[in-house]
Amino acid sequence: MSTTGNESVKQIESLQPALMSERTSKVLRSFSRIGLALALMGGGAQAAEHSILVMQALTGPSAFVGVSIRDGMLLAIDESNKKQELGAGNSLKAITADDASDRNQTLTLLQRHAADPNVLMVMGPTSGAAAVAGANAANDLKIPLMSTTNSFDVLKAGPWSHILTQPPVVSLPYIVKYAVEKLQIKNCTLIGIHDIEIYTLMQKQFEDGVKARGVRIGSVEAIKSSDADFSALATKVTSMDQDCVFVSATAPQGANIILQLRQAGLDPKVKILGHVTMTSPQFIQRGGAAVEGVYVMGDWLVGGRDEASRAFARDFKTRYNAEADGWNAVGYSAMRVAIAAIKKAGPNPSREAVRVALAKTKDVPVVVGGGKYSFDEQRVPTYGMNVLQVKSSQFVIAP
Repeated sequence: MSTTGNESVKQIESLQPALMSERTSKVLRSFSRIGLALALMGGGAQAAEHSILVMQALTGPSAFVGVSIRDGMLLAIDESNKKQELGAGNSLKAITADDASDRNQTLTLLQRHAADPNVLMVMGPTSGAAAVAGANAANDLKIPLMSTTNSFDVLKAGPWSHILTQPPVVSLPYIVKYAVEKLQIKNCTLIGIHDIEIYTLMQKQFEDGVKARGVRIGSVEAIKSSDADFSALATKVTSMDQDCVFVSATAPQGANIILQLRQAGLDPKVKILGHVTMTSPQFIQRGGAAVEGVYVMGDWLVGGRDEASRAFARDFKTRYNAEADGWNAVGYSAMRVAIAAIKKAGPNPSREAVRVALAKTKDVPVVVGGGKYSFDEQRVPTYGMNVLQVKSSQFVIAP
């Protein structure tokens, strides 16, 4: 078009002088100049829309995690598109799907969406059992996948699968060290869910960590994720000689356990500790005064701890009319990592280029932990952790 545009205008003018007004001539010459500009830019590059499959447990036992993860991810995509981070005109599209913590449903969704070449990567599944099956399928289908679970089996499936949350071996040492060195615990009782793998893993990591530092474990009490009446357990625990109780449960259930321990007369001097699942507004709402003073390990300080995380908290509340919890922040941060990898993969990213870029993730700014997200050589994520305490119905950095 750059070599013929002006000639075409001249031919039309010469053939139809009576019909060619000065105004029409100017319009045709403008079209010619536009064509020349596009040719000089390399033939007219077109804007592209790339899709990400956000596949989380939106129903079922892990929905309390999956829904929050999804909401954080969608906010990150919206912000990225508004800022045109992938270049002018380029955008990301989220395709949301419910894996329901079901292995077969996960595999069906992966097969369906991997067949669409516009889908660059998968963010999910949520729970461990579905994630391992999904990781194997993703490696067969050669599509990058970041599962919410932190099971090392996801990494063992092959180079296309990743975990987005820190495994217990990375995260638990933060609260183990605090419990032993700052709180100086000597004798601890453990209470934890035993029918969901991740809660068992986190409890075991805490147990092994404090035992290695000389702490005695007086009792290990197993509960089910569906349990609600802990009166008998509370009576048993309060009769024991301990200076620490570690609870490995969901935020609502953990608050319920602590509430019933207080009602049963647990010595106020006993330190109560928990892990990341309790850094949720639900923990304080459900537990009330009973959870005052409890120590938890948190990816996220509610409300944010620096300007970037406070901005996220404000934006989240504007969009969802709710306070961001830890899983919202983790989902948002994980999508920031995915966006960084897609951007690094180039102007026309392939799945292979995204996989390579994702594996090389270093120091991506996030709103969780210490504010920087990296993968090591084995694709294990690290981003730091906070030890928090409930004070005046709020999470604060523990002294």
